[in-house]
Amino acid sequence: MPSTKPRGPAAPFPPTLLFVIAFGVGLWLHERFPIAIFTGGGRALRIALGVAGMAAGAFLFWWGLTTFLRVRTGIMPFRPARRLVTDGPYQWSRNPQYVAFVLGYAGLAVVVNAFWPLLLLPVLVAVLVVLVIRGEERYMRNVFGHDYDIYCRRVNRWL
Repeated sequence: MPSTKPRGPAAPFPPTLLFVIAFGVGLWLHERFPIAIFTGGGRALRIALGVAGMAAGAFLFWWGLTTFLRVRTGIMPFRPARRLVTDGPYQWSRNPQYVAFVLGYAGLAVVVNAFWPLLLLPVLVAVLVVLVIRGEERYMRNVFGHDYDIYCRRVNRWL
C-alpha cells in the first residue's frame, strides 16, 4: 500500500553531500597534482578573500533558513512545502541555499589555495541541477502550479 504521508521533493540524497564529495575529490587531486590559486605572497589577502566568501555563504544560508522557519514551511527535501516562499533571499534567487553552498565552497577553496575544487565547481553545479534542482522544481510546480510558474518568470534559478 503506497504511503499517504505528505512528502517533499525527495532528493535522492542530501544535496550538501555533493559539495562534500566534490571538495574531497578536489583536495585529493590537489594532493597529487597541486595547482595553487594564488602563488607568491599575499597569504593574508587570500585568506581574507576566502573567509569573506565563506562568511557570505554562511550569512546567505542563515538568511534563507530563517526565512523558511519564519513562514513555517519545510526546507528539508523530505518534508512537504506548505508555502511558496518568495521573500527574503528568495526574491532574488530560487535557490539561495545552493548559492550559499557555492560561495562557501569557493571561499574554502581559496583559503586552502587549491585550484582543483574550483575546477570541479561547474561540474558540481551541473550535477546538482540534474540530480536535485530539476526534481525540486517539478515538485514545486506540482504543488504550487501557476503561482510557481509566475515566480520562476520573475526570479532566476541562481541570481
